[in-house]
Amino acid sequence: MKHIITLVTFLFIIGTGYAQKNQKRITFTKGTLKICSTANMTISGYDGDEVIIKSLNSNANYAYYNRFGEKLKTPKSSDSVIFRYKTFFNTDDNKELEEGLTPLGNKSNNPADNLYLDITENPGELIIKDYHGSSSDLFENYGVINAVNFNNKYEILIPNSVKLLWNTEGCKKTNSNTFFITSNSNAWELSDFKGEAEISTSYRSINLTDVSGPVIANTIGGNIKVVFDKVSPTNLYSLISNDGYIDMTLPQNANVQLDATGNRILSDIDFKVLNEDLTEFDGKRMRLELNGGKTKMKLDASQGSIYLRKSK
Repeated sequence: MKHIITLVTFLFIIGTGYAQKNQKRITFTKGTLKICSTANMTISGYDGDEVIIKSLNSNANYAYYNRFGEKLKTPKSSDSVIFRYKTFFNTDDNKELEEGLTPLGNKSNNPADNLYLDITENPGELIIKDYHGSSSDLFENYGVINAVNFNNKYEILIPNSVKLLWNTEGCKKTNSNTFFITSNSNAWELSDFKGEAEISTSYRSINLTDVSGPVIANTIGGNIKVVFDKVSPTNLYSLISNDGYIDMTLPQNANVQLDATGNRILSDIDFKVLNEDLTEFDGKRMRLELNGGKTKMKLDASQGSIYLRKSK
């Protein structure tokens, strides 16, 4: 029994060390958290005082391929490199040299440092962006598609006391006609968050679970799914999906008024219909009320459908 306890303790220490090495904790309780990334992120709110970023990746190196799918060695200027792909490694020598040490600073010059993200702390503002190293100019000269972060995965815990601004626009204002195409279709996921959130993306879906709001979320070419399970909506919601659908699950006792626009609006909830019009594209625009309509919600699916479900 003594040996078993010792082994379990040893494994716990090893596991804890691994978790700490693959996560970053930043004290941030008030202000705006800006996440400007194309990476696959799952974000949850909690009543704490730190932004905790956990990487689900390993250390990375790159393999290079030409248009024929042939693997290249380190490319020369005469090579026509079409894309690079991450392969993951860390040599035993490096591990031994790095033992007991932690990367310093927030600017990463190595995929292993700071979870392959650039993190900037300003008064009242924390910015998390995709990492683009100094070698990116070299890769662009070879015609490389710089898709470093598209398949990176992270789990993030954020304090409920902050405002979340989450988009794919590099923390810069862009023309509304600009499109951001990502290489995977994983939905952005935000759950159990009690603060204010603004989410904007293209060609990705957005999943919100027990996010009390206020919320502004829009996507081009993606769907929006909202589930209220443990909480009811109590703040303003604005959801816009161009070329996608909106699917919302509400508790039967929710006190909401919905302004809904879509090709079809379907529900198993006994809403009171306050107003109904046809749009110029033969869709529907309806004002719906449930239990008095205290909380205002705007749902615009354009030519997509809107599904309103009661929670089980």
